[in-house]
Amino acid sequence: MAQEGPLVSIIVATFNRGPFLERCLRSILDQSYQNLECWVIDGASNDQSLEILRRLQKQDSRLKFISEPDAGEVYAVNKGLDWIEGEILGFQASDDFYVPDAVERSVQFLLAHPEFAGVSGDARYVDPSGRPLGRGMITYRGEMSEATIKSLLMRRPITCFLVHGAFFGWRDRILKTGKFDPAFSVTPDVEFYLRVLKSGERLGCLARMQVNYTVHPDMGAVKFWEKVEAQLEQLRRQYGLNLFQRFVGKTGGRAYSYFSNPYRSPFLPGVIRELQQLLFRGISKVKRRFGRSGGQ
Repeated sequence: MAQEGPLVSIIVATFNRGPFLERCLRSILDQSYQNLECWVIDGASNDQSLEILRRLQKQDSRLKFISEPDAGEVYAVNKGLDWIEGEILGFQASDDFYVPDAVERSVQFLLAHPEFAGVSGDARYVDPSGRPLGRGMITYRGEMSEATIKSLLMRRPITCFLVHGAFFGWRDRILKTGKFDPAFSVTPDVEFYLRVLKSGERLGCLARMQVNYTVHPDMGAVKFWEKVEAQLEQLRRQYGLNLFQRFVGKTGGRAYSYFSNPYRSPFLPGVIRELQQLLFRGISKVKRRFGRSGGQ
């Protein structure tokens, strides 16, 4: 599949991600499916990002970019939605990168299954140099529709039910309820896809690796984990999960997420990493509370 098929637009929001940016953009421009455009919305980076963007744009006119101050990733993505021209759109984080045929396989799925407004796949965790870490995350294998929203929130209590960086969808159908909501600053994808499902659309799954997800200390999910948890809890309440259902999600749902994931960590290392994260979060809370009380 070369230039045939619908135009695909991929939005990359970035700010000071120079060490990862070229790898991400080359994974887009070198896709086996070539009928695409890539819009990079840069928040006025002061590292090597602009140099990379200018150089790659000279090599490939399908790369387009804007660089100006913005209010964060959600605003950047929404700005990009005003510029794209493709019938199909996707979103990518500038520190992650696609497998070579991710776009082609997604377009094939959408053309073959018009009952779905969008489709996502799985992610492989890699270190900053791109080396696989031996684990990953999956897009939910069951039905993703309005009827299954509560089930999705219970079964996937700490992550989104699909991999955002592996998602592609028909632009008009997935945007019919609006753009990303800035009120969900660290979980905009979860809120957005729940809204798409609530509108009556269905989302599909490609049970294969579509994207490489880079794990590093500066990840938003690591830096802003308290906001993530608070916003996910808000969504659980918004979509009608009662206290018991929220409890089941945080216990049985976590177990379900672990055992249904073919790319899960070995059990003991996974438990150790979970305990380390809980300890880190507990210490962080104590430090913040001590700091606040000490300043009063």
